[in-house]
Amino acid sequence: MSRSSRAMLPLRIYCICMIPLILLLRLSYAGAVETSLLRNETTTSDKQLSLSDWRFSIFPNEQITTSRWEWNTSKTPAQILSLPSSIGSSSEVSSRILHDLPLNEFAVEKDVTDPSSLLNVYLPQAPSPRFRQYIAKVVDISSNVEHAEKDVNRTFVASRPGLEVINIYGLHPGHQYSISVIGRRDGESELIKEESVIMDPVAPDFDSHNATVISSHTNITLRALKPEKAIQDTFRVSYVQMDPLKYFPKLDVHDIMEQRHIEIYLGNLSPGHDYNVSVTSLINEIEGKPWTGILTTSPLSPENVSVTDLNASCVQVAWSLPKRSGADRFSISYGPEKSDGRTNKLDVSSSETTADVCGNLQPGVTFVFTIVAQKRHETSEPSTITYTLKPKPPENLRVVVDYPKRKFRMTMDVPSEVESKVDECQVSIVTEGFETVDRKVGVEEARNSALTRRCSLFVDLQPGRRYEISAVTISDGAASNKLAKGFALQPAFDMKAFGLNLQEENSGLQLEWPNNELTRARLADIWQNIVGNDSSLHMRVDPQSRTSRWKEQSKQFESRPSDNEPLFVPNLRMGSCYKVQIYTVTKSGIVSSQRFEELHRMSAPSVNITTDEIAKVTAAFRVAIDTEKNVDADECAVSLIVLDMHGASVYDRSLRLSRQPAHVLLDGLRPYHKYTINAQVKCGNSGERSCAPKMRAMEQVTFQTRQDRPGPVQNLTVRALNPYSVQLSWFPPALANGIITHYIVGIHPMDEVDNDWSVNVGASPTHMDHTVDAIVDNFIGGLKYRMNVRAVTEAGEGDISAISDAVIIEMPLLPPPRPTTRIEILRNTVRSTGVTVRYSTAMFNTKHGLLRKYSLIVGEVTDNGRMNENWIFEHHNKTATWGQVQRFDLWPPYVAVESPVEPVRKFFPSRVISEVIGVDSTCEDIDAEVVCNGPLKAGAAYRFKLRMYTAPLLWTDSEYSEIVITEAAHSATTVGSVLIGLLVLFIASLLSAVVLFVWNKRNKSCPPTYGSAQSSKESQWAAVKMMMAERAADCLAKLGLDSQHAASSCANAANDAPPNGLTAPFGHHRRLH
Repeated sequence: MSRSSRAMLPLRIYCICMIPLILLLRLSYAGAVETSLLRNETTTSDKQLSLSDWRFSIFPNEQITTSRWEWNTSKTPAQILSLPSSIGSSSEVSSRILHDLPLNEFAVEKDVTDPSSLLNVYLPQAPSPRFRQYIAKVVDISSNVEHAEKDVNRTFVASRPGLEVINIYGLHPGHQYSISVIGRRDGESELIKEESVIMDPVAPDFDSHNATVISSHTNITLRALKPEKAIQDTFRVSYVQMDPLKYFPKLDVHDIMEQRHIEIYLGNLSPGHDYNVSVTSLINEIEGKPWTGILTTSPLSPENVSVTDLNASCVQVAWSLPKRSGADRFSISYGPEKSDGRTNKLDVSSSETTADVCGNLQPGVTFVFTIVAQKRHETSEPSTITYTLKPKPPENLRVVVDYPKRKFRMTMDVPSEVESKVDECQVSIVTEGFETVDRKVGVEEARNSALTRRCSLFVDLQPGRRYEISAVTISDGAASNKLAKGFALQPAFDMKAFGLNLQEENSGLQLEWPNNELTRARLADIWQNIVGNDSSLHMRVDPQSRTSRWKEQSKQFESRPSDNEPLFVPNLRMGSCYKVQIYTVTKSGIVSSQRFEELHRMSAPSVNITTDEIAKVTAAFRVAIDTEKNVDADECAVSLIVLDMHGASVYDRSLRLSRQPAHVLLDGLRPYHKYTINAQVKCGNSGERSCAPKMRAMEQVTFQTRQDRPGPVQNLTVRALNPYSVQLSWFPPALANGIITHYIVGIHPMDEVDNDWSVNVGASPTHMDHTVDAIVDNFIGGLKYRMNVRAVTEAGEGDISAISDAVIIEMPLLPPPRPTTRIEILRNTVRSTGVTVRYSTAMFNTKHGLLRKYSLIVGEVTDNGRMNENWIFEHHNKTATWGQVQRFDLWPPYVAVESPVEPVRKFFPSRVISEVIGVDSTCEDIDAEVVCNGPLKAGAAYRFKLRMYTAPLLWTDSEYSEIVITEAAHSATTVGSVLIGLLVLFIASLLSAVVLFVWNKRNKSCPPTYGSAQSSKESQWAAVKMMMAERAADCLAKLGLDSQHAASSCANAANDAPPNGLTAPFGHHRRLH
């Protein structure tokens, strides 16, 4: 329908058609406001979002006008939308109804995840050509709610462009909201849809920390704070008993808005049952998500609780269960009555009515036992009983003698405080006439609670009579089991208390009574009170030796203090074992429980030891008994231990003691050693615990063996002091075998450069336990030496150490010592390009190591004697070659000649060596880094020195020679003439050599008639040289040169050539004188 036709409709129809347009405009407005809120993080106030006169203020200069209309539910006038001013436009449009946008596409639904606070506005899936953005405006229109409790008006848009849903969040449960959907495009805003929604209410959370659930036997009370900013009309409570299943009518609790909390009471319930409780909030019959929980009522308490002892550490707790208790288990807790410590707990199933309790119980302590019934996490009222456990009974009931008090004491052991609580002990004594005596006594405290305590009391008893005694322990009125004992009282006996003394005397044993009057009076009192006046002292001696040839009889004697005479047992054998018993006996024959009883062995006999013969490694001596009277030789043996001066045992044997002398031979002894013979006579075996052996140590016998060759030295070490000296250290031999007079140090060169030699080192007899140090010279650096040391005594030289113990040292290398002489220059050999120098092998010194090579260093100097040292600084002290110095105007020092040196120890006799410097004219054709003896510069000043090497980086230079100046160079014509002459000379020499070769080949078949082949060749060579010299002289004469000088030069060159066609060594010439 066109716009002109719509204008012609009646006014009522036109207003009805404008309603959808207004709804769309409101929704678009809400979306724009939400966008503005998200950007500015603020919420538009009610005044900014209010509707006034149905005029839409979209932008500052843009307005949309529509007719008035009213809200269909609240019957209140609609409010005019006011959009944020941040969305700007400058056009004004009229409202219109969009019929091409169906309203059912803008559905407003609660979010299923949280229907109490989340809404979703679903936008069209296909993009609309009329709108680019949708806005949802939310207004709280809840009734019967104060303005302060209402939610603020808010606007929401889609979180990103193209999203098909607008999420509305942060709403309050139970509140009623008006949702307006507004569309926007090119500055126009139209209301698309408006809808009212009531959010789901929420139930109180009875599981939160500010909520409480109180259960009793028959009711449950729930109390909690109502949800904040939530609205509800009614709380509906549903609860069901689970086992057995039982339904209860629903309970509606009307909400009072002024109250901040809610309290729900559930009554008429059964004890110990589970109930499924559900609480749901309602508003306008809309139910929210319910709170559900399993709640349990408290079970009934157990009845008729009792405790019974099972043993010293266990009790049995019994109880009965009321009907309809509802318990599914029982919890038993117990602990000491007078202790605030931690209690012990024990769980028992509901089917049991008894329980054995054995953990953490202490006899004699009063415990409080508490039993509660439990159903899930609910417990009943506790049932409590107090019970005292029996204390542990006493142990080790005995009657002992108190000698200081001279009375009998009855004692018993009481368990420690940790084991049992005991307050006192009770003793009952019954005599032979059935007379009963009951007595109570306290417990003696121990040093700590873990030690056993004791109860003791003095009793008037008579030795030799019979008694029945019983004892119990008592704690808090509870008595332990009874400990009973019947016995006949024995007389007292104690060697120390009686003052008796047993000793060996004259091959016998003697028991003596005390001699002091005070001690004898005390003994008489003891005898009367605890021994008995009619009792006597007995002493019995029984022989224990079984190796005797005849059997010895037992001996027994008795006495009383009133006798005043000692008991003596005579005729006992030395070394024999006897059992000695001393005790008291009553008139009725009752023997004392305590007695002196020991196995006593008589003293061992003595022996004599004498030496017979002493040698280097052997010695002989003999052993004999002093006397044969009253000796048990079968029971005795002599132990011989021979120790050396260091305390080491060299002989340790035992010999059976015999009436005949024993001869002992010692071998394997060390020469010149002192030995000590220790002899000990031992009667009895050490393994016999019954009868301890007796021993007699004899006086030591000392002897000394003769001297012998010493052993090897110890801890031989070597240390190099310099390339030619070492320091040897060693410790004297462990087996010196005599007095060491001196040491011999043997040196063996391992490089076979020198022969072996030795050095004698003196020894001090007063320092035989100190380290010996010796310094040995005459070594050569860089060589290996093996050294050993031998000690020498009067008997001869000692042993050499094993090869593995010999020390090996490699001497350090140092640069050779600086020569004291300089290179000599032969003045008559100075030429324009060369010169001859001479030096002696006396300059070669091998003190710091064998020489490997030597070099001749040539250095050009200026008029004032200075050299060019830039090369040395730039190449880190590396000497240049002839080829490397050619680029300098002033040649730095360079190596002209480099020759190896024969590895000899001494250069004797010395030789003179001549070297020609500057003879090699081919140096320009070889590598610059190769050492070459190239020609010198004409008219230049030079100095020479000799460099000697012990290693590639270890060298020493001699002092520079005197300055020598080469001859000036000849003119160019002269040089050219000389070259031409040399070329002619070379061609003539070549032709002569060809002729000589042909002539020799022709005459090869003819044998010589005189001389030899070698002399013939030498003659031929001399002839050739003469021809070459003549031709060279003629050539030079024709060229107009100095024939005498040229001829001598040519002749010298020809004479220097070796025979047999051999050439001179490459690079230089050397002559040995």
